[in-house]
Amino acid sequence: MGHHSYLQIGTATTLLCRDTYYRDLAALFFESDCYRGDDTADDEGTDRPYGYETSIRAMSQRLEMQGITVPVAVADLVEGLRKWTEQQTNTKSQNQEPVPPDIEHVEREIRFFLSADFDTLPHVEFARAGDGAELVDYLHWHMGTRSLVRLLLDWAPDQNATIALDMSELTGCCVELDPMEPYADQARAEQLAVATTNLPLVVITEGSSDARLLSEGMKVTHPHLVGFIRFFDYGAGVRPRGGADAVVELFKAFVAAGVGNRFVAIADNDAAAHEKLLGLKRERWPNTCRLLHYPELPLLRQYPTLEDGAVLPVPTDVNGLAGSLELYLGTDVLTNKDGNLMPIHWKAVEPKTGLRQGSLSKADKRTVQGKFDAKLKAARAGQVPDSADWSGIKAIIDSIVLAFH
Repeated sequence: MGHHSYLQIGTATTLLCRDTYYRDLAALFFESDCYRGDDTADDEGTDRPYGYETSIRAMSQRLEMQGITVPVAVADLVEGLRKWTEQQTNTKSQNQEPVPPDIEHVEREIRFFLSADFDTLPHVEFARAGDGAELVDYLHWHMGTRSLVRLLLDWAPDQNATIALDMSELTGCCVELDPMEPYADQARAEQLAVATTNLPLVVITEGSSDARLLSEGMKVTHPHLVGFIRFFDYGAGVRPRGGADAVVELFKAFVAAGVGNRFVAIADNDAAAHEKLLGLKRERWPNTCRLLHYPELPLLRQYPTLEDGAVLPVPTDVNGLAGSLELYLGTDVLTNKDGNLMPIHWKAVEPKTGLRQGSLSKADKRTVQGKFDAKLKAARAGQVPDSADWSGIKAIIDSIVLAFH
């Protein structure tokens, strides 16, 4: 005979699963929904009550918050019936499924099934209700579980009733689920993990300029990743705080909100950013996020720097001290009209790390960004020479790709 789990909606039993349970059904519940029978009971041959239960209203709202509204569920049903019909048209099997019904027939039969009292039904109506139960099982093969459940809940006659995943039969011999295991939490975690891997990776930068320049640069160096990596859009007309402070604030906000996407927060490779992110690096964070700085570049190991009042620049390793995004936009845009690299100007020492901050002058930053925009425009037109330097952008995108390795 076997042991089954099943979904109980009001008085109707549906979606039986032999010797195990549907994990996508378990994922709809929380551990706080769990119910367990008396552990002291020892009647042989008696299954102790065990499963998950909540109200129809609560479950409907959960599904609404996941975007599974009634119109979305109906659209899934329409598509499911189309696939069902197409499959029947193409198959040559002798053991074919019943002829797919239309939507009105589906709703009518399932509403009857959900409202039927199997203990008092006459034989003819009992058979019809059984057909409704069978119809639910067929629909489960052709449409999403959450959409199907959403329709079952919407068509249930008593909106004050409960919905339960009854797993009582799975705790006895042969199957022996442990009622103390958090099966709902495990199923939900698996579902979220799959969703997370299918969502684009979100990248938080120090501001809208960095996000724009990296996003456009990626289209040149890694065009195959467009749509798989998304740089956080600060929004038109929005003037964020900017700098590494913005990275810190957004990183914490993403974690607190439980954002489903995996995300990377990436900051400048300079003293100021290392100072600002120091506190974050000391904490433990979910495995769905990473904190990065722009990677070290060979170019920056011997980069010209100027002390206040100095005339001649001194080659210095500025990795970790002055590595703002502009230094990653290419030697072709960093070279001034005299044929020299635009120099780094030294600033104050950061108190916590003891690192000295350096940066290009504001005028040079504007010049570099303007020249990079021109290079991007030429790239879109297919007019960039082979000598164009994209190595810095490539290194940054590569570091993002490898962030979770």
